Amino acid sequence: MTLVGEAMSFIDRLTSPGEIYVLLVTFVFTKQFDRNLDLEVVQEGAIKDFLEISHSFLDALTNHMQPIGAVFFAYTFMLIVLRLLGKKVRKLIDTLACFLTVCWIVELVIMNLLLIAPIKSPVLLIVELLLFIPIILICFTWWYWRINHGRAAKNMLPAIVLVDGPSALEYFFFAAEVCFDYSQELCKTSVSKMVRLLNGFVVLDVFGLTLSRAVDLAIG
Repeated sequence: MTLVGEAMSFIDRLTSPGEIYVLLVTFVFTKQFDRNLDLEVVQEGAIKDFLEISHSFLDALTNHMQPIGAVFFAYTFMLIVLRLLGKKVRKLIDTLACFLTVCWIVELVIMNLLLIAPIKSPVLLIVELLLFIPIILICFTWWYWRINHGRAAKNMLPAIVLVDGPSALEYFFFAAEVCFDYSQELCKTSVSKMVRLLNGFVVLDVFGLTLSRAVDLAIG
């Protein structure tokens, strides 16, 4: 029994930075989003200039060879080590999530620039869309969870009432279902309603406009 207990304790310790691991999944997709952004297929003009600026900014945030990117990698490694050691790093993880949120916003700007850019092929737009979908799903999943988690820590009623309980999977479904059924009935605070509204806007923007633009390019 002692061996089993030690094994379970070891597994719990390895999974303790689980929240950080999930956030890093979005970073992996962000990195691929940036790497796949081939601006050679975009015709010259002001839009391409803005895309190049956004691309350079995103690269500065995510490239480990750049100063900010290097600090990000060191900071994230430190967080994982602290969690493995059993330290409480709630505010530090929130800082990590806010940094990644900045990356997500830059990607959203890039997606909208691609919508109006004179692109020669729809492939770039479709691939970037596919890379951006998991990013926004995990992004809003985390923010919904974090809103409720913060209120629970203060012994307050949840801002978002999920029928089947506040599990990670339920928050993910709540973020994803806005694609099919936008509703604010489960949101009980102004903050949660604003996040839900933003969730709906991003989905409409990314799925609706981007897909229609890609189809136009394909048949045009």
